[in-house]
Amino acid sequence: MPGNSVAPDGNPASARVVCDSCEEFRLGETEANAERDWSRATDCRVLLKRHQDSADCVTREPR
Repeated sequence: MPGNSVAPDGNPASARVVCDSCEEFRLGETEANAERDWSRATDCRVLLKRHQDSADCVTREPR
């Protein structure tokens, strides 16, 4: 049936896991860019990648 895609684990395929820490780093980067604080924006990107490489990240986004 269209619109009823289900992943192998039984969860809807369109369900997205959200990592609060990832979102905080992305928001921080966005705010820093708006303020033209390029150093802080870079720090946020680096911290995001380090977080995603750690076991603490629940999304583990592919690169």
